[in-house]
This record gives sequence, structure tokens and C-alpha cells, in this order.
Amino acid sequence: MSIDLYDVERLARTAVDLGHYNVAKLLHAAGASIVNRRLYGENLPKTDADFRAALDALVPALQAEGLDPDVLAVLRLAGDALVERGMVTYRDVPPLLVCRVCGEAVRGHAPEYCPTCGAGETAFQDFPVIYYLEPEPVRILLGELAQTPGWLDRVLADLTTEQAAQKVGGAEGEWSLMEAAGHLLGAQKLLARRVQLFLASDLPDLAAQSPQEVKDEGKRTPGQMAEAFRAARTSLLAQLRTVSPALWLRVGRHSEFGPMTLQQQATYFAKHEQWHMAQMTRIRKILLGIP
Repeated sequence: MSIDLYDVERLARTAVDLGHYNVAKLLHAAGASIVNRRLYGENLPKTDADFRAALDALVPALQAEGLDPDVLAVLRLAGDALVERGMVTYRDVPPLLVCRVCGEAVRGHAPEYCPTCGAGETAFQDFPVIYYLEPEPVRILLGELAQTPGWLDRVLADLTTEQAAQKVGGAEGEWSLMEAAGHLLGAQKLLARRVQLFLASDLPDLAAQSPQEVKDEGKRTPGQMAEAFRAARTSLLAQLRTVSPALWLRVGRHSEFGPMTLQQQATYFAKHEQWHMAQMTRIRKILLGIP
């Protein structure tokens, strides 16, 4: 039997209305688990062109559900930007907030009162660009960044250069372990450059890069890749451990994500690495024939 996730959210809303917030928490978590398990096995669009086609196909259904025409217009413009520039910037997509009571969608800033149901402005839900930007406490963040070299050592261990270069398809596309590891090393180098910008300027300009641009071009064996990442991360951590509390909260301007602190920027890279851990673990198991 395939469950209708609307029924799960309907009951979660009922729990909120009755004041049973812990039950609502469990139902929201159950719904998220079901969705993520389904998506993990889905054959999702692998290219920007395929994604744009799927987005265009979805717009009429969103329109039929009564989504605000202004929001639909911005969605179409974002699709155009994706095709033309390969990236949707912060300027392309203004903040979108949704009333938790009635579903009214507004752009920019929450009104004092919802124009549909009258709920106050704090009833409006904001949506971060990606959960990667939800900042972790500095102590935890430094610990997460310090764990990655050891994990990368383990995922690349005992593999030949040929095995590590073998491409394996999956929901996230077709990658080899060396391509994924090179992406992490490229991201580490980008983070190190961004940290320098934060330390050198009161309002650093953080130019966005597409995921395809973030990679390491060097010719390395798996062991050399792991060693290069460890050396780069060790150097960066030594620097980050001297950063003052005020500097962690320094704000930069990111062309894709908007204003962000150094703490958010470092959190982004830590969570990005942990997302790739799942991808690389899956690839390693396939290469070694592990069920």
C-alpha cells in the first residue's frame, strides 16, 4: 500500500491545532523519512536540461493548485536563469515565506498580518536555500571538519587506481570515487580561500561557483588524494581554531545564497562533505561487491 503523505501532514496539522506538539513532531519526522527513502531510490533528472523540462512540466499543476502567480513567475524566471547561466542567484529568487496557518505565500518580507487569515508575521515560515547553511555551534563544527580526513582515508583504502576511477551511476549522477574525492578536495580549497576573504575584509565578496567547477585537477592515486586532503584540512583547522567569536559572525555577500556568516560558510562545507559520505560509501560498496 502506498501511503498518501498529505494524510500524514493532515494528522500532523491536527496534532498542532490540538496542542499535541510532540505527536506533530513525530508525524513530520515520519513523513520526511518516507519521502527521503523514496527519493533515495528514484531515478532523478541528471542534467540541468532534464531538470528544467521536469520543472516546466510541474508548473501547470502548481498553477492548478492556486499557487500565487507572482511566485510562479519567479519560478519560471529561475528556470530561465538556470538554462542561460547554469546558476540561479540570490538576486534571481527573493525570499519566499509561507503562512503556516493558511498557506498564503509572500515574497520579500513577512507582512505584519497575513492578508488571508490574519495570523501575525512570526507565523510565516522562511525557507533557507539549503539546510547546509543552518549554522552548527563552532565547537561541533570544528569537530565535524576534523573528522573528514579519517573518513576519506577509509573510503579510499585498499582500492586500485583503476577501481577508484570507475564511474558508478546513482540518484546523484554518474561519479567515480576519485571524482567525488576530487570534488571534496576542490571544495576544501574553496573554503580555505573563502576563510581568507572573511579574515581580510569586513564584508567579503563571495563569488559563487557551480558544483561542476569545484574539483581538483591533479593526477593522484587514491592514497595521494587522501593525503592531499588531510594536509589541506589540517592547515585550515589550525587557522580556524584561532578565529575569535566576533569573526565567526562576520557577514559576507554570496552571489547565490545572499548574506552569510563565516560560521554558516564553514557549516555549509562540513554538511556538504557529510552528504557526499553517503554517495561515496554507496560507490565503494558497489566496487567491492558489498551488499
